[in-house]
Amino acid sequence: METALRLEAVERSAFDARIARLGGGRLTRSAAALYLESERAVDDVTHQLALAGIRVSRCAGVPDRAPSLRPAIAFDLTPLDDSYQAVDVVELRRIPLCEASDALMHRRLPWQRSSRAARDECLRLLREEDAVMGWRRMVWCSVAAMRVVRTRVRLRPVVFDRAALEQSPSRWTYASAGAVERWAFA
Repeated sequence: METALRLEAVERSAFDARIARLGGGRLTRSAAALYLESERAVDDVTHQLALAGIRVSRCAGVPDRAPSLRPAIAFDLTPLDDSYQAVDVVELRRIPLCEASDALMHRRLPWQRSSRAARDECLRLLREEDAVMGWRRMVWCSVAAMRVVRTRVRLRPVVFDRAALEQSPSRWTYASAGAVERWAFA
């Protein structure tokens, strides 16, 4: 059962790391507020996000998307301006350590060693100093706003294949980078 929560930043810090500890969820950003849908218990979510400086309040659900809005897949976490009246959704999941370390230590050529930076990052993951989050971002906005938004954010409008929203590949970010926090609270 997913719980919908409204989030307000009080004194935010390490938001990405706290979301990673929760295992992910679905963040929905509209002009009015930021919402989190999570399968975790409300008390656990409230505790983790309070440590990140976020006030949590329960709500009935996330705002509905108007029928006039058109979907698009975004390829980065560049925040949108609230004046576009877009509904911006980011689905997050924590990447398991085995998958993340395998990708980091993968040799591109058999005779090459893995890079020092990849080994250092793998050690940070093993020591639980960092975490890897997988994300997919979908944006719903008007056609006119989409034309303007495409100049700032890499978007691919979804015209015919509605299944593309659920089948778009997941991208990775490190919790230490703070990309989700910048997107959520810009």
